[in-house]
Amino acid sequence: MADSSPADHTTARLAALESGQTAMNQALGLMLDTLQQQTNLLREIAAAVKDDPGPSPIIQSLDELTGAVVQMGAGIEALRSEVSDLPDAISAAMDGSAPPEARTAGEES
Repeated sequence: MADSSPADHTTARLAALESGQTAMNQALGLMLDTLQQQTNLLREIAAAVKDDPGPSPIIQSLDELTGAVVQMGAGIEALRSEVSDLPDAISAAMDGSAPPEARTAGEES
């Protein structure tokens, strides 16, 4: 019976983390697509409501809702970026080297 080496365990663990990250990236991508579709529809609704004469509280509400959806999309995009950087950061930590963003920041100083 052969024991698996720490390197084999690390490789398997990194592969599992990468698989999880891929699934999260796909889910975040779908969320972003959905939010973009909602944003487009809200803009269309707001434009249609604005065609009616006179001020409307519906327009203000739609504008606020559209802004909230856009802001949420930006937050999800930022999260997606952070998740995308995880494998490099984990590998760097396991190798004992600085993560790529830390090396870049150190080089700019």
